Amino acid sequence: MSSDQPGRVEAVVTHHRSGFRSGVARFNELLAERLGVPLRGLGEDGPWWPRSLLSFKVSELGAAERAELASRLDGWQGELFLHELAGDDLERGLIARAGRVHCGNLEIHAAVRGLTDRAEPAWAPGLLSDRREYGSPEITVFSFGMAHKIRTDMFGRLRELLDALGRPYEVYVSAANHETARLEDALDIVGEMQRLFPGFFFLGNLSDVAVYNELRRATFFAAFFDRGVRANNTSVAAAMETGAVVVTNLDEHSPAEYVHLETVIDIGRCDALPTDPAVLDGIRARAVETAAGRGWDALVRQLGRA
Repeated sequence: MSSDQPGRVEAVVTHHRSGFRSGVARFNELLAERLGVPLRGLGEDGPWWPRSLLSFKVSELGAAERAELASRLDGWQGELFLHELAGDDLERGLIARAGRVHCGNLEIHAAVRGLTDRAEPAWAPGLLSDRREYGSPEITVFSFGMAHKIRTDMFGRLRELLDALGRPYEVYVSAANHETARLEDALDIVGEMQRLFPGFFFLGNLSDVAVYNELRRATFFAAFFDRGVRANNTSVAAAMETGAVVVTNLDEHSPAEYVHLETVIDIGRCDALPTDPAVLDGIRARAVETAAGRGWDALVRQLGRA
């Protein structure tokens, strides 16, 4: 987008509001930030509307959203960023009214320049905003699981134990979002973790092979639960199978094989995190042995008994 008319755009209007789920939404977040204007939702209204930049895919709008947008076009004199070309009447109406049409690629521009003399080719820069490099700390902590289940209070206790070591450390978290949970709640928790740990890296939703390699390289794996770890907590099972040193919380309903400083570390009983390589290697070996007795083969044998 050219910058020869500063202040021309008074707001960026988006359809999706979560940059965690939509690339276009993330593009709009960064664009509004770089332009120095507010980011608004498609259903919002205000004095900025006539001079707003509409940036979304018309093909993704529902019937009610399309009707509302069409009813508001008479007061709109802004600009349009096309991420795709849907080719329908609503989109053609936006193109005809826009003071400038920014075409996200040359294919779009080739199709649009016959509809208006105000079209110009544009592009989408990369969306990587967090460009920190991983350090080389002595201690690394990895965690993965459902984001809305992260116990930030117990991670606070973990920070105290990590700080007490007096060694550089970093925390890496991969988190998925359960279909029944609100994404906003998960993002709030990630924000809490970022404030809690100076060296915190959110890794998004990693694949199995990426999780496996993170588990292999981490000094500790951390996962905490409302009451205590259970026999069907699959993230802890995977970590123990991989030979990770698990830091978790135990109670009377946790598996009897999960023993503090033997197969896992119980955050509730831990006064200091072990760092002696021999102690950590012993926990890893016993964790793998314990997990083997609770693996798929053992479960299938139990379920298949006559």
